[in-house]
Amino acid sequence: MGTTIKKGRGQPGESAGSHAESQAALGDLRDLVSFQLRQLSNIYTKGSSSAYELRFGLTMNEWRCIALLHGKRGMSMNRLAEHAQFDRGLASRTVRSLEERGLLAREADASDGRGVIITLTKSGKALVSQVFPVAEERNARLLSCLTRAERDLLPGILEKLTHQARAMLDQEREEAELRSAKD
Repeated sequence: MGTTIKKGRGQPGESAGSHAESQAALGDLRDLVSFQLRQLSNIYTKGSSSAYELRFGLTMNEWRCIALLHGKRGMSMNRLAEHAQFDRGLASRTVRSLEERGLLAREADASDGRGVIITLTKSGKALVSQVFPVAEERNARLLSCLTRAERDLLPGILEKLTHQARAMLDQEREEAELRSAKD
């Protein structure tokens, strides 16, 4: 599990010597897959955010919510937050904003007397049908730099990395619980 050290990444004014050598021995943050994925996500999200806000008046969080609800009968607030990877507060604020604009509705959850199910309204469904082709076109443009073979492999690779990251998170949470139980 070695790290590839990229050359030519010295900072301006950095002199050769023991400090620079020890820094090089540690590697470079930019060589970590987690950093590269985050960088890709941030750059891509900035462009998407501008496109969706200018053309459709949607923030990325709002788009994520309505896109996740598309084609479904609805979701509980907790499930929507989990799938959107929002904390409960952000999910609640985003849903409220979309509800005020007539894009989402809350319905009583028949299986849970206290719960609600979040659903797309007719206007919400219409908006998703306008935005989704733009999202697909942006996705195609992003992937256009890859060969067909690379595009075919990418979903499986990302799925494996996601599975591994979840397993690591679960393990790290268990270890943290064990440590706090000992204290």
